[in-house]
Amino acid sequence: MAGAQPALKVRIGVEDDWRPYAYVQAGQPAGFAVELVQAAWAAAGVALELVPLPYARCMYEVESGKLAGCFDTLRDPRTENKYLWHRYHLFRARIGIYGRTDGAKETVNVQALRGKRVGVTNGYDYGTAFDGDPAMVRDVAASDLTSLRKLVAGRVDYALVYDRVAAEIASNNPTLGHGFRLRGVLLEPSLYLSFSKKYPGVQPLIAQFDAGLDAIRKNGEYARIEARWR
Repeated sequence: MAGAQPALKVRIGVEDDWRPYAYVQAGQPAGFAVELVQAAWAAAGVALELVPLPYARCMYEVESGKLAGCFDTLRDPRTENKYLWHRYHLFRARIGIYGRTDGAKETVNVQALRGKRVGVTNGYDYGTAFDGDPAMVRDVAASDLTSLRKLVAGRVDYALVYDRVAAEIASNNPTLGHGFRLRGVLLEPSLYLSFSKKYPGVQPLIAQFDAGLDAIRKNGEYARIEARWR
C-alpha cells in the first residue's frame, strides 16, 4: 500500500479514558490501540481524524453514521449485527473479575456473579455469558475508575475491568489500588474497530483498514508497537 494517495480523511471515534489502550494525553489521543489504528490507516494510505469521546457516546455516533467507526469494541453475538467488522481483530485482552482485598480469597467465575451486585462501565459489553444472563445485577458507572471506587467503598460486590486497565488505575491511585484484587477472569475477548452501517462509502474503508492492518503485521510495525506497550 506504500505510495497510495491519501483518501478523504476518515473520521474514527476513539475512547478518551481507557488507559493503556486509548485515552487523551496533552489534548491528543494516545495508547496502544491508538497507535495500532494510526499505523494501519497510514499503511493503507488513508488520512485519519481521531475523535476522542466517552465510549457510549462514541458508539452512538457510529450507529447514527456520524463517525465511520469507533474502537475498541468487543465482538460477540450482541454486537455482531449492530456494526460492520474488519477481518482480523486489533488485539485480545482479559476482563478481570475484581473483589475487595479484605474479601474472600477463592477464585470467582461468571456463574458466581449471579445475584451479586456487579460494577460495569456505561456502554461496555462483557460477553454473552454475562450480558445475556438476566440473573446478573449490573451497577453501571461512568468509568472503570468509578466502578472500582464503588467496589472498594462496598457499594458493589464485584467489578468487571480489563486487567491492564485495572493495573493502570492501581498504579495511578495507590490507595485505591490496595483496596481491590483480581478474583478471576471473565473472558479474554478479541477487540475491534467497529464500523458504521450508515457511514457513506464504509465498505471500501473496511477493505483499506484490513489491508493496512495486514501490512503492519507483516512488516513488523505491529510487533514494535506491542513491545512498546508491554
